[in-house]
Amino acid sequence: MNKPDPKINKKRAPKRSEKVLPDALVPESQWEILGQACMVNGKAVRLRQWPTRYGDMPSKESMQERIDQLSERLDRLLTCLYAQGERKLLVIFQGMDTAGKDGVARAIMRGIHPMSLRMVSFKVPSEIEEAHDFLWRVHAQVPGAGQSIIFNRSHYDGVVMPIIQDGVAQEWIDQHIRQINDFEKMLVESDTTILKIFLNISREEQHQRMLERWENPDKRWKLTEADLHAGENYSLYANAYETVLEKTCTPHAPWWIIPADHKGFRNLITAEILVGTLERMGLSWPEPDPIVTKSEFWKKSSI
Repeated sequence: MNKPDPKINKKRAPKRSEKVLPDALVPESQWEILGQACMVNGKAVRLRQWPTRYGDMPSKESMQERIDQLSERLDRLLTCLYAQGERKLLVIFQGMDTAGKDGVARAIMRGIHPMSLRMVSFKVPSEIEEAHDFLWRVHAQVPGAGQSIIFNRSHYDGVVMPIIQDGVAQEWIDQHIRQINDFEKMLVESDTTILKIFLNISREEQHQRMLERWENPDKRWKLTEADLHAGENYSLYANAYETVLEKTCTPHAPWWIIPADHKGFRNLITAEILVGTLERMGLSWPEPDPIVTKSEFWKKSSI
């Protein structure tokens, strides 16, 4: 019997520069450090024990240089995800008032092509939304194939706020947390990568930022009675978030707790985690349309 020719039916591996994105900007060693410092990963969530600021931080110039580098990489990764049109990315930002959900989103989205990334902000539920389950309005906004979506607040407010304001029973809390975990598992099983980030701000820094908002006419309009309630009841909010974060940190959708007292460092760490997450999704550029590939156009040396 003749031995099969190894050259027959053997697909030629595509060149890395043609098919696969370049080497990781966030290498494994750095990813492990980020995970150990920021990912909940089964650890008890006591926000007072999680850092809100690090003493040893890079210089402002070094942080901005790194953020610019990460932003350029992020744009390419998100464009690749969009072009591939298969995977989905959902980024969830949670945090107490003034923690910087808007600020970090602006920092991340700066320089990103609008087709690659969209932000959704959830306000107080409307009358129609109140008539449905608390996940109804959220499900309508999750990413489709090739899409990347940022949630500025999310379905987690549908549990945290009732705990604080309504004093709901433990049975109610357990039921809603189970529904969240089931909902997110369904999304992950539908090729959605979920990145959940809690911006951890100290009581002192929150108070200072509220004062700054009041003193700045450009920001004063943001303040509401609810903000005053949040500032006066920091511990109530912290306790509610501790309950929810710990019980919704799952293997398929873990929580990252980011120190948020320093805005530049907050933005840097968030960008590192976002880029690292995308780099580990195994993205690659799709092959061009076969008709385009076979076209005689490419053989012409000039018009």
